Parts: sequence; C-alpha cells; structure tokens
Amino acid sequence: MRRVLLINPGWGGLVSRGGRRFNRAWPPLSLLNAAAMFEQAGHEVSLIDGRARSVSLTTWQRAAAEADLVLITSSPLDRWQCPNLEVADFHKLVRALNHPQVFITGAHGTIYPEKTLTATAAAGVIRGEPEAAVRALAEGANPDAVPGLTYARDGQVIHNPVGPDLDLADLPLPAYHLIDPKDYYYEVLGPRLAILEGSRGCPFNCRFCLKIMYGRSLRVKPPAQLAAEIDHVIGCLGFRSIYFMDLEFTLNRDNVIAICNHIIQAGHRFVWTCQTRADSVDADLLALMKRAGCRLIHFGVETGSPQVMELIRKNISLDQIIRGVSLTKAAGIDAACFFLFGFPGETDADMRQTIKFAIQLNPTYASFHAATPYPGTPFHHTVGHLYPEDFPECFYQEHDPDQLERMTTLAYRRFYFRPEYLISLLAPRRIPALWRQAKLFLSFIS
Repeated sequence: MRRVLLINPGWGGLVSRGGRRFNRAWPPLSLLNAAAMFEQAGHEVSLIDGRARSVSLTTWQRAAAEADLVLITSSPLDRWQCPNLEVADFHKLVRALNHPQVFITGAHGTIYPEKTLTATAAAGVIRGEPEAAVRALAEGANPDAVPGLTYARDGQVIHNPVGPDLDLADLPLPAYHLIDPKDYYYEVLGPRLAILEGSRGCPFNCRFCLKIMYGRSLRVKPPAQLAAEIDHVIGCLGFRSIYFMDLEFTLNRDNVIAICNHIIQAGHRFVWTCQTRADSVDADLLALMKRAGCRLIHFGVETGSPQVMELIRKNISLDQIIRGVSLTKAAGIDAACFFLFGFPGETDADMRQTIKFAIQLNPTYASFHAATPYPGTPFHHTVGHLYPEDFPECFYQEHDPDQLERMTTLAYRRFYFRPEYLISLLAPRRIPALWRQAKLFLSFIS
C-alpha cells in the first residue's frame, strides 16, 4: 500500500486574467475517478482541492512530503475543453513540491509534454485521458509500461504510446467521499454541486474546439452506471445539484430519457444542468428533462454571423439555434449561451452581428469570450505562425487583442444592461443567486 496525494491547484482569483476563465469551485471529477482507481488497488488516498479552498505553498509541500506518489492536474475534467492559459505558476508549484514521484495530468502537458516535463522536473507527464495511466501507476507499473506517459531516462525524453480509448463502463464509482459537498457550488444552479459524466467525446469537428483530452471516439456510459452515481452523490453524500459534463448530453436521446425516468422514479429532489447543441433538443425531451429537475442547459452558439458559422464548421444554422433555445425557454428551462469573438476571417461587423444575435436569442445567461487558438485545433493551424512555441500566458491571432477585449466588454454591457433583462432579474426564483451572479459579472468586466 502506498500513500497517494491528488492535487487540484488553485488558479488565482475568481476570474483568470489569461483569457478570462471563471475559476469556479467545481469538483475535480477526473481526480475523483483517479482516486477511486487508487483506492481499488488498495492505496491510501487523499485529495486537496485548491480551487475549493485557499491552500498555502507550505501546506502543499507538507502534504506532498507525506505521500509516496503525487498526481497533480493542470486542468480537471471541467477544464479539459477550455483550460486556463497561464501556466507559469503551475510549473512553479510542481517544482516547489520537490517530490521524486510527481505525475502531471491535464491539457497543458498533453499539448506540450516535453516542455511541461522540462519546466516542472516531474517524474512524468500523462498525455490525454488519464485513466489507463492511473491504473498502471496504481498497479505499480514501471514507467515504460504506463500508457501515454512522457518521462526522462538517461537524459532522453521518452513518449509511451497512448492506449485504447477508455471504456466508460470500466470506471469505478467516483471517490466523492474525499471531498466536502459544501465546498462546491454553481452560482446559477445552487450549492453542493457534483459533476458527473454520461459520455465522453464528440462526433462534430468544430475548428476551434480542443478535444485533445477526450480520446478519439464518442463513448457512452451505461445508463444504469450513471444512475448509480446519481443515487450515490444525491442519496448518500448530500449533494443537491449536478452538472452532467458531457460535451453533448442529449445526442443519445434514449439514454437521456432513461436517466430522466430514473431520477423521477427514484424520487430524487435536485436540480441539474448539462451542455448540448441547440439542434439536439425537442419539445418532448425538454418536457421530460424539466420534470426530472433540469434547470439550465448550456448551448455553444459561438457566432451570430452565418459566414463565420460556415468558417468554423459548426454544422448548425442560426434558425436551428433560435428554435432550440426557444423550445428550451418554453419548457421552463433556463438557457445559457456562449459566444466567441476573433475567429480567422471574422470582421468587426460579424462580431457586432453576434451581439445582436445574442440579444435576439435573449437567453437567461450569455457569456462572451475571445476565441483561443489552442494548439492541435484547426483554428491554431490557421494562425499558428502568430502563436508562441509554448502554452501561452496570453494568445495571439490576426485580431487586435485590445479590440477583442473592447468587443467582449461591449457585448456584456449591451446584453446585461438592457432594461428588460434587469427587470427579469427580480423574478422570485432568480433573486437567491442574484448577488453571486453580479459578483461574477463585475469581476469579469472590471
């Protein structure tokens, strides 16, 4: 038996300056899966979440000194798709742990494994889905037998082949007993938030989307397995809300129906959210989801320009988006829509068209960001000559960063400062979360 420490570092304030990422306190599901695997193998496991609670460097160092093996993530599952951009402090933390058996997982090391290994002096960097590597480490495998591991031997950097895509049915029950439900919340959903995963991967090929952590295929967890996880976190551990962190939750309609029916028949009383495409919902499915406690759906809209929509290969029309968002609101479910500025070929007029489209859709919440050309995406290939040869503290592209900043701020102000929107905030069900939402908004535009 070994003592294993799992670390989810904090990333500064409520909103990161690099790319303006929200640093919410959400459970690190990828680490909870890893913890369950280590426990299955008979190891003693502890987890420290720096996103949930402020942790001093001395605390990190003392905890690491007591462990035989340390697994630290630069991006837990909720940040696999949109990882934080600033990584210098993460590199410093890994070095400061000064532990001979530190292994890194996350998007940053997956994109630049050799650079990450050099910058951190870690024992190894796990590329892509971490579970196969974690299982090998839990079983005491030598470095050369750990799938997807990048490590140094005799002054040479070695990249082990990545194993086959994970079968989600092989995952144990996430080790949610290692964290405190009171540490986690989503300001537009509620307290005691759990994150669960019903599928992994996505069949679409949007040019901007970073899917490097998700394997090469779409895989679906058996509904009975996901139902058991719901029963555990809601019925046994006291969580009150769930974010189903699938990239496209409603693509498998039959599975969604099975999960909703289970929630209703089990008599669970909790609220939940998911993310999906606006062309993957219909009135009947939304009505069932509402009955089962769905309060909010996230939609990646990206742009209000048909020309830009074609360029980014999202494979959806503005009319389909309007229909999906309208059906969601008609079912009594809140909608959160996400928009991006700064795609290759996008003009100032296109960006203003996106703002107008956001106001036309009038979702419950809207989020606006500058698009990030993550390495490994077609978007990055288009502007790679402008991109630094490292994971950036900031990002560069054909658009003026200051102009993108101004456009993002303009979008927030035009959307949220409309009189009709401000009046809607006074609805009784919106008032309890009003201060948390205002705090986030002010942090973002300040």
